[in-house]
Amino acid sequence: MMKLFVGGAAFAALFVAAAAVAQTTASASSTVRTHRSHSYFARNENRADVPKHVDKMFARLDLNRDGFVTRDEIATSEAAYQARQQQQAPKRAAKLFDRLDANHDGQITLAEVEAAHAARYAGRGEQPNPSRPIHSRLFARADVNKDGVITRAEFDAARTSGALQFHRASMSRGFGGRMFDAADANKDGRISLAEAQQLALQHFDADDLNHDGILTPDERREARKLTRGKHRRS
Repeated sequence: MMKLFVGGAAFAALFVAAAAVAQTTASASSTVRTHRSHSYFARNENRADVPKHVDKMFARLDLNRDGFVTRDEIATSEAAYQARQQQQAPKRAAKLFDRLDANHDGQITLAEVEAAHAARYAGRGEQPNPSRPIHSRLFARADVNKDGVITRAEFDAARTSGALQFHRASMSRGFGGRMFDAADANKDGRISLAEAQQLALQHFDADDLNHDGILTPDERREARKLTRGKHRRS
């Protein structure tokens, strides 16, 4: 799943996802993605570019063009987003199966899943948390006959039943909830462009650990680790 809203640059990434949703809503009546989450977090970001980026995304979220984003507009965009995710789920699941089936024998083993899991973390320069073997539990859900492999039929059945879900993280977990409240500085129940830009810059500065005005992938990873550490201690 795509996970946003962790750390500083996440607020800007939120607008990336939300913008795609707004585009989907507009096309249906006349976020994800204009950019992929992984490519977004894999490049440097300049502080001077943040307001312009937020401006572009904000314009797409402001569905009635009144200069504010409300919870209702977020809910409308969220509904369109979820509908699109459901529509794309079968294709995304098929691609995932093919990627996990490393030897292309038409079935997935736990070893293949674990190798893919480790490779994903290695690509981000991180180590998987051994105390949270989520991939093992998901494998067990799909391996209905417990023979140690998941066939394409079992994989598809698990997706259809909801045992495995192939959708990206909900926008409402970030912008529609605590992030919305944080951005709404004057607590009038709506967010202005200035408020959105202010919060985006605050998050940027929090993750820009060396305060040089450039947010790098390494800083994002380090900020994410620090955030996780704070959550574990709280």
